[in-house]
Amino acid sequence: MLDEKRPRSLRRTLGYWIRLVIAGGLLLASLLALFAGPWLQSWYAVPQASPAASATQTLPATPAASPTPAATSPAEPAEPLLSDHSLDGHRVLSLSELGYAHLFSHQLSGAGLTRLTYGEWDDIEPALSPDGARLAFASNRGGNWDLYMVEMATGTTTALTQDAAYDGQPSWSSNDWLAYTHDLNGNLEVAIRPLDGSLEPVYVSLSAARDHSPSWRPGAQQLAFISDRDGGSHVWLLHLDQEGEARFVALAPGRGAQASPAWSPDGRLLAWAEQDQAGVWGIYISDLLSPPRYLGSGQAPSWSPAGDVVLASLALNGQEYLSAYRVDGSLALAPQALPGQLHGSSWAAGSWPQPLPEPLQAAAAAQPQAIWANTLAASTQRSQHQATPLLDVYAPNATLSSAAAAPFEALRARSAQLLGWDALSSLENALTPLTSTLAPGQSESWLYTGRAFELRSGLLNAGWLAAVREDQDGQTYWRIYLRSANPQGGLGKPLTQLPWDFAARYRGVENSYQAGGAPLQEIPAGYWVDFTALAAEYGFERLPSQSNWRSFFPALRFNQFVLRAGLSWNEAMQQLYSAEELSARP
Repeated sequence: MLDEKRPRSLRRTLGYWIRLVIAGGLLLASLLALFAGPWLQSWYAVPQASPAASATQTLPATPAASPTPAATSPAEPAEPLLSDHSLDGHRVLSLSELGYAHLFSHQLSGAGLTRLTYGEWDDIEPALSPDGARLAFASNRGGNWDLYMVEMATGTTTALTQDAAYDGQPSWSSNDWLAYTHDLNGNLEVAIRPLDGSLEPVYVSLSAARDHSPSWRPGAQQLAFISDRDGGSHVWLLHLDQEGEARFVALAPGRGAQASPAWSPDGRLLAWAEQDQAGVWGIYISDLLSPPRYLGSGQAPSWSPAGDVVLASLALNGQEYLSAYRVDGSLALAPQALPGQLHGSSWAAGSWPQPLPEPLQAAAAAQPQAIWANTLAASTQRSQHQATPLLDVYAPNATLSSAAAAPFEALRARSAQLLGWDALSSLENALTPLTSTLAPGQSESWLYTGRAFELRSGLLNAGWLAAVREDQDGQTYWRIYLRSANPQGGLGKPLTQLPWDFAARYRGVENSYQAGGAPLQEIPAGYWVDFTALAAEYGFERLPSQSNWRSFFPALRFNQFVLRAGLSWNEAMQQLYSAEELSARP
């Protein structure tokens, strides 16, 4: 009998301790909710009906903000319901057009796109003021990247900054201050300044890290921004009314690369783009008190004026689309194909003045034309083309198909203007004769069609070319940046992503060898031009690396650009060669 009772006693003892531990855990959770909860609310929530915090000794105070609702508790979500007017308001897109980026008003249905700016320069990263009456943007129209503003009622454009160093990515406060990215002595920092210029810019993120892409939280002295201060590109929160390192808070550490933070109009939710392990970008939102929620695929989020829809850009097979998600993750707008590459968007309440002021009308009426664009359109026709020599170009065979020669020359001129040097005056390859043999696996290379060229791969080791890895749909692509000859400013921009170090695979590190290299340890200094994006404007696409690129350098194809124009390889070959020539190919 004693032996039978002992197990029961033991079970009663264990049950007692288990119940005690559970009760203790519940008590501890209650205490944390009671004491830590208000602390978290005060740290992350938008201030309620209170004036802006007083100035510190190092930071001028911004004007008091209007009252804004406090952040909602995660336990009691109060998502705004999608109304019939959720897609109302006016949107501004920066879209590429014949080699330049211009600003357009955008209607999700009906009128479509109306050009707002026009000229032989780039206008990008639009930011509408909260009332929709003014539009800030970055432009290189003055020979450097500076900030400008358009008064929507008059169409008048005013320069806000005039600096040889890079200025870009503007974001409005609720009371006429701007936050933006500035290149301070070779390092990206977040700056703020009043719109009227009454105070000098204040650099609020000073650190050895690259800090950029600020988004001002409505109704608060807080900025969300991107920083690599923790080793990766992540979203951080900056309290402008605090001092010391404690004012910087990592919002979503330990996750993939993040970009483009954007606050909802009421300041309650933050959206950003984030890259998963497969390299796919998605849109996430959070109230900062609960884990981030995934909305859908895309980049560059932008909020509707009602705060219930998030606009996003999508890229697929070289084509960019615009889509939108409700805050519950459902689709609010099916993807719409865009006529060019997207360089930023903004969405605000209100409507466009009718009629448009005269300066905006003049831009809307402009008819951009380019001779090379006509040649590009004709290149899709199934007609015969001939080999055309390239003037003043050094290459094993400085020749391209007549279908590609004019777009190539236009790309060459534009890239030389942006870079300050002629990157296309010397090529690794252009048209490769049928009698020449390329590396194994390249028997159907586009170099044989006369519609492709290769940049000098030696530019990589010389520090004039940087390749950023981009994985899409199970394939590896490379975004190529070329260094500007002007290290202090000009038409290039500082890099914000780590390029790939192909040489790392030869340094004896096993992981790097198997991976075909590794990211560089730090971002290269200087100013750079996105050559991949620029080449696409003239019809030249990048190609994905072949499956053996990690162990076979020619399979990388990182420096090859192709004018496919919708043709297959066989169709392109038939445009340049007769059937007899193709059948006699070795």
